[in-house]
This record gives sequence, structure tokens and C-alpha cells, in this order.
Amino acid sequence: MEISVAADELIAAGDRWQRSYQAWQRAVEHRDRVIKRAERRIVRATGDLGQRDWEAARRRRRIKTSAEASLVVRAGSARSEVQAAVEEAQRLQAVEAAAVLAARLELAEATKHVLGYGRVGQQLTGMTSAELHGLARRPRNTPAAPAR
Repeated sequence: MEISVAADELIAAGDRWQRSYQAWQRAVEHRDRVIKRAERRIVRATGDLGQRDWEAARRRRRIKTSAEASLVVRAGSARSEVQAAVEEAQRLQAVEAAAVLAARLELAEATKHVLGYGRVGQQLTGMTSAELHGLARRPRNTPAAPAR
């Protein structure tokens, strides 16, 4: 009877770890897609200049050619659209970073639990002890877990 209970606990720990690992991977992939989409919006808003070149055009004081004059005018007229795109990108980045962090913290907790099973936990996850210990560490710059 005890073996059956231990096996059920091991299966539950493995399932939790697998769900946590997949959720973390999905969160990272989603973050990357959202940020790329936001970056493309910034590029479109700057008239395909990109944020750095757009800012340089806005700060330009000496204008030597008509092309440079056109660039400065275009940069000035797109200011509100670019600012909105940059603010949205920053907001999305914060939201997605929080989602990735939450998934990563859950994975750390699930990994700590799986590490308690030793080699069986390693076989269950398909990872080495070093890989699991790396996943069990809390990401940097996160608040400590509350005492229980």
C-alpha cells in the first residue's frame, strides 16, 4: 500500500514539474513574440527608421541636404505615434516579464520538490542534477518567498 502512495506522489510531482516547465517555455515564447510585435510597431511608427535613428533625426540641429530636412520633418510629425508605440512596448514588456517570472517561480518550486526524489526525479524530468539545481534556484532580483 505504501509503495502505491509513494508512486502516486511521484507521478503527481512529475506531472506538476512537466506542467510548470511547459508553462514557463510558453511564457518565454509568448513574451518574445509580443516584444517583437511591439518593436515592429515602433519601427512602423518611425517610418522604418527604428527608434535610435528616429531619435537622432529629431535631435539633428544642422541640416545640410533636402533629404536630411525631410527626415527631420518626418521624425517630428511622427512624435506622438512613436511615443505611444514606445510606451505600449514598455508596458507590454513589463506585463510579459511578470508572466515569465511567475512561471519561472512556479517551476523553481516544482523542481525543488522533484529534486527531493533524487535520481528518480532526474529520470522523471530527463534532466541532470545540475540542470535541475539550476532550475530550482530563484531568479535574481525577485522577492524572497514568504515564510510559511
